[in-house]
Amino acid sequence: MSKGLFAFFLSATVAALIAVLVLGPDWNGLFSTSDEIPAQSTFTPTEVEKIIIDWPIALAEVDKALKQYRNVGGSRSGEAAIRKGVQTNVFKRKQWPEGRAEHLISYLFMLRNSLLKYSDQHRALGYFMEHYEHNDAVSAELKAWQIDQIGDLLKQVNDAPDLTAYPPGDVELMSRYFERFHQMLLGYGRSPGFASQVQAGR
Repeated sequence: MSKGLFAFFLSATVAALIAVLVLGPDWNGLFSTSDEIPAQSTFTPTEVEKIIIDWPIALAEVDKALKQYRNVGGSRSGEAAIRKGVQTNVFKRKQWPEGRAEHLISYLFMLRNSLLKYSDQHRALGYFMEHYEHNDAVSAELKAWQIDQIGDLLKQVNDAPDLTAYPPGDVELMSRYFERFHQMLLGYGRSPGFASQVQAGR
């Protein structure tokens, strides 16, 4: 096998491993799937359902506002203000209590990472990372880029709190909604039109 072909397959392997980590975990059956709200939970199934619908809509409006802002110039501080202002207005329009949606999306994202922290896929990616750093079959530039990708993902998950840091009811509820919440995050990241499609579906 030529070096170029081997590098191609190695690159595909890295992409596949990252995809396995972010798409692979299946939490169905690990916890109760009843419709009852677990004891000691700080959020409700209704809130998770609503954030899965409303957050991509907020991001779609942020994207539109930022695009218009960049067309006339602007600054990073200006973009941050626009991002915050647009999200706040969308969540207000969607009848969220002040600050609740922003808190919830951040909290659920962290809780999702804590669940990933204990997956077999996470351990496999860490093991692969250790060996891939010593591989010379791909160019230094490509390897550095891929290591950065894996490293960012691993750091995000590794830095997440242990599950014992959360109320048991929160862990159970996030487990129930793990796949839908996870797919929402990944779907928006993969396709710029995802949030607009969700909005159109409303």
